[in-house]
Amino acid sequence: MLPYDGGMSNEPSYLESLLDDALGDLSRLLDEANVREVMVNAPDDVWVERAGQLEPAHLRFSAAATRTVIQVLAALSARTAGFEQTRPLLDMGFRDWRISAVLPPVAVQGPALCLRKHGGRIFPLRQFTEGSPTGSTTTSPAPEISRRLDVQDQLLHWVQERKNLLVSGGTGTGKTALLNALIARIPETQRLVVIEDTRELRVEHPNRVVFEAHPAAGVTLRDLVRQALRFRPDRIIIGEVRGAEAFDLLQAMNTGHEGCLGTLHANSAEEALHRLVQLVLQAGMGWTEEAIARQVGRTIGGIIQLGRVEGRRQIDHIQRVEGYEHGRYQCYP
Repeated sequence: MLPYDGGMSNEPSYLESLLDDALGDLSRLLDEANVREVMVNAPDDVWVERAGQLEPAHLRFSAAATRTVIQVLAALSARTAGFEQTRPLLDMGFRDWRISAVLPPVAVQGPALCLRKHGGRIFPLRQFTEGSPTGSTTTSPAPEISRRLDVQDQLLHWVQERKNLLVSGGTGTGKTALLNALIARIPETQRLVVIEDTRELRVEHPNRVVFEAHPAAGVTLRDLVRQALRFRPDRIIIGEVRGAEAFDLLQAMNTGHEGCLGTLHANSAEEALHRLVQLVLQAGMGWTEEAIARQVGRTIGGIIQLGRVEGRRQIDHIQRVEGYEHGRYQCYP
């Protein structure tokens, strides 16, 4: 295995050159404009997401080559010291990629690797209501969206009114891309604190501070949400709400920090609200599920649900949230 020293003494240029050599034919795939993701499932079993569709790459890539790529990436990351010996999982950002890797014995068929490219640019918000900004072709949005000509105006109104918004959807539905578009419409006079588990957002706001979780140093998303409150944020942006940090974020929203934005994995707008409750419960603060649901209903202003149909990413529906009563969220189009 390559030596690891926290990324301080190794020459980055040497390691990056080593990585480019190790990637081999994977580099060619990553260079294709319409390839979003490259996946190595097992030796000589490589798949790509091209123009929104999964397909085999028809190239050979050995277990040894995959392991070498993973080891070089680990050496380039200050987040993963000793990962191979203690926990054979790698999750990091590098260049314009989101990288996940798993080594044997956890990966039963051999080293597994997933390289996902971030969006190369920030798409204007109108493209999310006029058509798919990240799919293979320009298409109409979902029927319930296309009937509403004011979707873009509604989203802009929510941002300007400092509604707390969640962008929800499944994997690969464009949540990060839409969050980038919403962030781009925040007035430049406001100060943003951006928090991510792995860097994916492209924030070009003039007054911003960006934090990234650092598991090797014991710094979690929850730690960063708490720290953000001491950095005079006008808005807190969290790349993905995924754990007990949901409690601290909810508290921040209820103590004067309005206009927070984030993404969350869910298959519908209502499911996103229920999932947020479950994440808050993970904090173990002793609140009842009913009490949390009521606070979520008072705090979250809107849900933007994204979906994916035949490789196309689109807004499925948007829901205004106006409370929680009689065991149900009061949601409206």
